[in-house]
Amino acid sequence: MAKINVKLFGVFRMDTHIDCIELEAAKLGEIFPLLNEKSLALYEERHASDPKTEKPAPFTFKDAIVYVNGERSAKKGLKLADGDEIWLLSPASGG
Repeated sequence: MAKINVKLFGVFRMDTHIDCIELEAAKLGEIFPLLNEKSLALYEERHASDPKTEKPAPFTFKDAIVYVNGERSAKKGLKLADGDEIWLLSPASGG
């Protein structure tokens, strides 16, 4: 397992209230279940007294624009190393 830093941007950051988090994962695709777990735990802490608040949608690889150490990556199986920095950007949308 590698200790990595994950930075969230855009809607991901707004929805989860997480800007940066340290995780342990061996491969890139493993970070999404970990983030979903952390996001849900934070949501439950913040909204325990208000069950009407909508839970955050789970992260999926197809929803994210992913950078590893400053380079774009779409490989879920990419092996991670200690100190790697992952950026997750929400897909662009407009109107």
